[in-house]
Amino acid sequence: MQFFFTRFLIASAILALALPGQAQQADPIVRVYVLSRVAPQSLTVQATDGPLSVYANRENTALHTLMPGESVTMDRVGNRVRITTPTGSVQAGVGEVVPTNGAVLSLRTGSHSREYHGALSVELDNDRRALRLVNYVPLEKYVASVVASEYPFSEIEGVKAQAVLARTYALRAAGKHDFFDLYDDTRSQVYEGEEKVTAVTREAAEITHGEVLTYRANLVEALYYSSSGGHTANNEAIWNTNPVPYLRGRPDPYDAAAPDHRWSTSASSSDLLRALGRRFGGTVTGFDIVGRSPSGRVRNVRLQGSRPRTVTASQFRSVVTSAFGSRTLRSTHFSAERRGNRYVFDGRGFGHGVGMSQFGARAQAQQGRTYRDILSFYFAGTSVDMHDSAFLDQPSTARNMAPRPAQVTPRQEAYAVLQSLPSYSPSSSQSRRVEPVVAAAEEGGATWSAGSETSMPARRTAW
Repeated sequence: MQFFFTRFLIASAILALALPGQAQQADPIVRVYVLSRVAPQSLTVQATDGPLSVYANRENTALHTLMPGESVTMDRVGNRVRITTPTGSVQAGVGEVVPTNGAVLSLRTGSHSREYHGALSVELDNDRRALRLVNYVPLEKYVASVVASEYPFSEIEGVKAQAVLARTYALRAAGKHDFFDLYDDTRSQVYEGEEKVTAVTREAAEITHGEVLTYRANLVEALYYSSSGGHTANNEAIWNTNPVPYLRGRPDPYDAAAPDHRWSTSASSSDLLRALGRRFGGTVTGFDIVGRSPSGRVRNVRLQGSRPRTVTASQFRSVVTSAFGSRTLRSTHFSAERRGNRYVFDGRGFGHGVGMSQFGARAQAQQGRTYRDILSFYFAGTSVDMHDSAFLDQPSTARNMAPRPAQVTPRQEAYAVLQSLPSYSPSSSQSRRVEPVVAAAEEGGATWSAGSETSMPARRTAW
């Protein structure tokens, strides 16, 4: 399988701090659609620790350079973006705010406020009649922030394992959407900007800098979740996908201390049956579990009533959690019994169960296992590799967040490469093998079609 960095932004060079004129390769840039669920009509961006240049329509000349404490306001006016700086106002198709030398920008819209590394592109989302805010953020800054939001533990080896998965997922998502690569919420990975970063997540990102998880020289589907309940799951037992060799279920003795290792909840029977009827049609009078996977997870649920039908356990769980909250049916490893006017669910684990258990990773770290050991356990047959990014230096129509030598003009400083890059396929000539995690996957005769993963979840984890 090949991974194309379609429309993927790569910074072309950065200025080394040690010697003038000395340069090194910059981190890849990922494009994150931030605050997309907010659908903002206006926003204010303020310079905090360094200058920010404001541009309109990607013209070569900055409208204004914001000094620390100054701000620019952008709002939607019809089908244009109005950009108001301390020196005046213009209307444009797109507005951009670009930092100088790693400065952080502070964004505020309504009750939401965030701080971001990298640049911000502001344009119209005509489908939603709102502004689309895309943060062009260096990959390692993104990783440090995501890990802080997605992994709530401090044991460094577990944090490092999560960092490798977050980075792998981000690179694999490159070019997934027309105008951006990732959402900033559970449709991709939770990314809340610079303020979320902690000392341990920053350290984990730095130690694992550039490392990704691969299977046969391809980026893996970097799945994770809260708790396995004592046994991880095969991917095809959860979603309608072909078996993936490295996503094999296995007993997980490291998950025993998870608070959701075993659980019991209940829900109103009448409310649940109505919710099922709304989702699947007809009048639902009851349901039966009609199949389980080898790990014990429910495969299918048979609905009784005016329109009998069989649904997957994941579909059933989605209805329950939408109606009663995510902690009602925490996984598809459950039993159900009607007691009076309530259904009682007894279950194990929290989340889909495919890939890495975060509580299991924590326990392994506490027992002295390394992040490579952890990834080896949950992703059979994979390797930790260094990702390979093309190092390109020609100009383009997208802005570069990397600091530049003094002789480079401000507008050139704002540019970077945004185009289709060669396919990503690490090999001995392209990447440095860090350490093989295990010698080979135990595939059990499974076949894997690269195109079969379209039904995999965007959601990486569930708490």
